[in-house]
Amino acid sequence: MTIFHFGKHAVPLADIHDINLVYKYHDNEIYVDLELNGGAQLSLNLPDSLAFMEQFIKKIRETKNL
Repeated sequence: MTIFHFGKHAVPLADIHDINLVYKYHDNEIYVDLELNGGAQLSLNLPDSLAFMEQFIKKIRETKNL
């Protein structure tokens, strides 16, 4: 099971139900809100959002053999 780490927290990717992505193109910013199983929501700051997206893109590449 892959686990996303940010700050002092660890979230198994299997526990993520949905992702909401907010981006500010001209400010070079991207923010991720995670909806977890059970209804909990996490809003990630910029560094954690980038770390999450890097891991998520890696997971997509592996799953799709890209």
